[in-house]
Amino acid sequence: MSLTRTQQVLGSIHEDALNDMLRAFFSARPRYLRYGSPAFVAATSVNATQMSAIQFPGLPGGIDWRVSFDIPTVDLFKQTRQLPPQLTLQPGQFSLRTRVQLCVNCVRRRDDTKSHDKPNDNPKDPANKADGETCTELEVFAIGHLDSWHNSSGEGAIRLRLDAVELVDVTPDSLESVLECLIRMLLDAALSQVQLPLQALRAGAFRLIVAQGPDIEDDRLLVFGTL
Repeated sequence: MSLTRTQQVLGSIHEDALNDMLRAFFSARPRYLRYGSPAFVAATSVNATQMSAIQFPGLPGGIDWRVSFDIPTVDLFKQTRQLPPQLTLQPGQFSLRTRVQLCVNCVRRRDDTKSHDKPNDNPKDPANKADGETCTELEVFAIGHLDSWHNSSGEGAIRLRLDAVELVDVTPDSLESVLECLIRMLLDAALSQVQLPLQALRAGAFRLIVAQGPDIEDDRLLVFGTL
């Protein structure tokens, strides 16, 4: 940490405390990490968020889907948790690790009068094994930066935003690139809904007026200012 800063007050949060906050937030509000269409999520609740099916011509009701993430673990620079070689944690960045489950409701159309492969109505029949929930799980590594705002009164917030995502052992490379793009957009959007208020850095009745930061140094989130 530089010794030349001129601000009167330093507020900091260690990465362990940040991870405790994320774990508490997402444990109490799982719906910020779980999304699905009506076949998977009957209604929005504390546990999951309902969204529309993906509309596609010739598929009545559309394509039903579900996306769910494990609670992410964050590592603030300097790097202490291992990353894939494709990712390098730079000063001012954080890394993130989680798992994602992607599901679709894989159904056969019932209006093909010429089909020789017509499943019956018994969901336990092996002929119907393609109908219903079909999922895959992937381990996700990411790096990102802090997005923050504050005003002259000291009110403000901090968000985690993603710069890049890396999946391991997905082939071919083109499929890996498509999945990484999709997951980066989805996870970044989910994380952007979670804001750490700067008032969490206050000491009792004292309000921190931010002059510089937030920055990331030595496994900590730092904010410099005055009271």
